[in-house]
Amino acid sequence: MTSTAVSSQKTKICQNIGTADAPSWQPVKNASAFDGFGGSAPDIDVTDFDSDAKEYRPGLQDWDTITFDINVNMKEPSHTMLLADKKARKLRLYQVTLSDGSTMAFEGYVKSFPMSGAVDNVYKAKIVVKITGDVDVTVADAA
Repeated sequence: MTSTAVSSQKTKICQNIGTADAPSWQPVKNASAFDGFGGSAPDIDVTDFDSDAKEYRPGLQDWDTITFDINVNMKEPSHTMLLADKKARKLRLYQVTLSDGSTMAFEGYVKSFPMSGAVDNVYKAKIVVKITGDVDVTVADAA
C-alpha cells in the first residue's frame, strides 16, 4: 500500500500584521520545527444517584500551546515582533500553513522566548505561543 504521508518541508508559520478583517500574513523567518495543538477538553462529571456508572460530558476545548523552533536573528522583523508582543502581552493572529495548503489559524500570545547559543552553532529559540479560543482548521482541496 502506498503511503499518503505529507512532507513537512515548506510549512509556514505566520503572524498577522494586518487586521482581523484584512489579514496580512508575515512569515516567521528561520522556523525549523513546530509542535502543538495538543490540548484537551476537561471531563465534567454528570454522575447522579440514578447512574449505573460514572457519566461525563466534555468541557470546553483547550488547544493549549504551539511551540516553534527558530534560528534567531535579532534584526529579523518577525523575531523582533515576537519579542515585542511578549513584552506588550499582545494577542495576535497566527496561521500555520502545511505543505499541502491546509491551514490552522488561531489567536494567541507569546508566552516564552527562551534562547540558546553554543560553540559551533547559531542562536536558537523555542517560541511558545498560548492559544486562546478555537483553532480554525481549513483542509486544502485534494490535488
